Amino acid sequence: MSNFNLFKNRLRLTGTLELETALRVGSGSTDNLSSADISVVKDNLYRPYIPGSSFKGVLRAHIERVIRLVEPNCGRGLGACNPLRDDERCLSNTQIENLKKEFEKDPQRLDAELFDRSCRICRVFGAPWLASKVLIKDLLLAHPDLWMERRYQVRNGVGIDRDNETASQGLLYDYEVVPSGTLFNWEIIIENADQSADRTEDGLVMLGLNEFANGRVQLGGGRSHGLGWVKLHFDDEAEIIDASNRDDFIKYLATGKGCKKSREYILKRAVLFASILAKQEGKNVQASI
Repeated sequence: MSNFNLFKNRLRLTGTLELETALRVGSGSTDNLSSADISVVKDNLYRPYIPGSSFKGVLRAHIERVIRLVEPNCGRGLGACNPLRDDERCLSNTQIENLKKEFEKDPQRLDAELFDRSCRICRVFGAPWLASKVLIKDLLLAHPDLWMERRYQVRNGVGIDRDNETASQGLLYDYEVVPSGTLFNWEIIIENADQSADRTEDGLVMLGLNEFANGRVQLGGGRSHGLGWVKLHFDDEAEIIDASNRDDFIKYLATGKGCKKSREYILKRAVLFASILAKQEGKNVQASI
């Protein structure tokens, strides 16, 4: 079961995110330094960033789409529920309350039951009753000192009247975007992932990241306008900390540095997870990184 009281392993991935088209991650309002109706999120130095929660949400949603195709039924470690609808979750609020009453005097059994009944995605990305194994930092500019040489772009938008298919009066607005070519640093930590041959939870996350690396996922708003196309680049090495290897773990505690693994080694975890899905379809996977 998922137990964060005991450290088991940690995988730290880093790299850069390149904007292939302009990006709009709106703050929901304008700010004092922007003339646009909708401004992008900015740090205290007026520089753009991408909230880790925004990136994680898109990553999770994309993986859910893939998992639902192969595992249409969710729960008991399989499939992907709809976390936004109580009646489509792997555990509804009513079921959770019933379990709490049933195991009121046995909290460890309660935790085990909640984990056991959760779907594959909730076990990895978290749920209201489960902590997430995937932690994503805010994506900050890779070259912040050069940002002053770039300017936010302001684009115009218009609301369309669906009846006559013309611009609706009074629905003109403008919005800020971060220009294409901008680079952001990203860092993802996957902690206590089940790395057994029939789960390979780190491979599930890598499967989604590969879609970003192949430029097939959009971020932010205005996607129908062509905004948000990005490409993920991995650093050459990733850091792994494995508590089952006592010598390496003691070394990590002494130095603060884990073992380095090549990018190819990490990417192969996605192939291993894909093989799990393929076996459910009665097929074999032969792929190389």
